[in-house]
Amino acid sequence: MAKGRKILYIIGAGAPRAAGASVSVQGGRRIPIPTQAEFWDAFLRLAGASEARREIESFLFRYFLGYTRVPARTSSADRRKMLTSIDVEEVFTFVSERSKAPSSSAQLKSYADRVWLALVSQIGRVFSRFQPNKRTRALVRRFHEGHVRSRDAIVSFNYDTVFERSLPGSVEWAYAGLEDSTRKLRVLKPHGSINWERKNGAIRRVSTSTSPIIVAPTHLKFVQTSGSQSGTSGYLDDAKEVRGVWEEMEQEMTAAKILVFIGYSFPVADLYFSSVVRTALSGRDAPPAVVLVNPDAVSIAGRLSSRFPIAQIVKYFDLGQFIESGRAGLQRAVDAAEAA
Repeated sequence: MAKGRKILYIIGAGAPRAAGASVSVQGGRRIPIPTQAEFWDAFLRLAGASEARREIESFLFRYFLGYTRVPARTSSADRRKMLTSIDVEEVFTFVSERSKAPSSSAQLKSYADRVWLALVSQIGRVFSRFQPNKRTRALVRRFHEGHVRSRDAIVSFNYDTVFERSLPGSVEWAYAGLEDSTRKLRVLKPHGSINWERKNGAIRRVSTSTSPIIVAPTHLKFVQTSGSQSGTSGYLDDAKEVRGVWEEMEQEMTAAKILVFIGYSFPVADLYFSSVVRTALSGRDAPPAVVLVNPDAVSIAGRLSSRFPIAQIVKYFDLGQFIESGRAGLQRAVDAAEAA
């Protein structure tokens, strides 16, 4: 295999968790950055006693558990446990759909927009608490040194900034689609980021934001939003920069020889991204190699094989093992899969 192969690394929610991203809370406990299974418990705990948090909790109990009101005599910890089974992508889909559906009443549309704004504000508040630490910096440094080359790019579906802030200080990087990424490591964040904010009509990187740019991880992200309140719906056309990020990501996926998915589980709700993957896999002389880095790589590979024309999938079950293999080890594993 030619050493000049371009690799695109796609990072999902499982990546910063596997890298050790966490936050300390009262009592000396540490809460790992949440994925689907414990999202609402961690999210509502870290959101604190804000009005936005109460709005979100009330919405979840009403529309997903069928309660007329939040159980008043139940402890906050027990209430969080009751919400554990609620699918995060389904919540985003519901809010996005009700905000735009013609059948929605004006009252429901207004309520959906209010819930969306509460979610966005608390996503910024919660995920900004997860900062780089000694372990994340060490793993990201080893990953960058052992795997990443100038021709490669990074796609992160995470709202947090653990990955980019864990990069060594000597690494020049930029948010492709927002900033000049010439001769820099290109980082694309198609679902937005807690350090993006709309300023003077354009999206810019900021230190912190109380109203970050968040794109809903649903199949509805392509819906037109003309006439809606700017920033309330989380769709692709909220800003030209967001559309630009998705366009550049599709170009990167089409050009890449290897697609490496780290901690990304291909949620069914995000059909729009699946269509981008389908485009990248078709219309080429040879499809890109696909690599999964995930403890659940076997079942994810099964789902991918049933949905996409992928003959061979290379599987790593541990982030540390993948990083230690280096770029040469990754290429050997891909070569072996292609030869099988």
